[in-house]
Amino acid sequence: MSPDQISIINTIALILDKVGTWPVGTIFTVITLGPWAMMYFIARGQDKRFEAVAKMYENNVELVNNYQDIAKDLHDTVVYNTTIMTQVKDIADHNLYCPLVRKKTKQSEVDG
Repeated sequence: MSPDQISIINTIALILDKVGTWPVGTIFTVITLGPWAMMYFIARGQDKRFEAVAKMYENNVELVNNYQDIAKDLHDTVVYNTTIMTQVKDIADHNLYCPLVRKKTKQSEVDG
């Protein structure tokens, strides 16, 4: 070894003696335990999201059950509205006050 190399090693040893081994130990601890800590936080976040999704599905099931209770009495209303809307469509199709419908009706009478 050259005297320069010996003086560099001696300087590094002197710096480590002054600073101590805490920085080295801290870096070693962060490198070894850091990934485990990150995995714990990521897994905890995923657990919270999963619980939120499960709660959302439970709320949706409750909503569907409540809607089914309300919808039991709506059958007659839906049938009545469908009948009325069919009548409205027929009236609109046979509206002789509208010039376009009158023209279509006259044209079909001429063709027929």
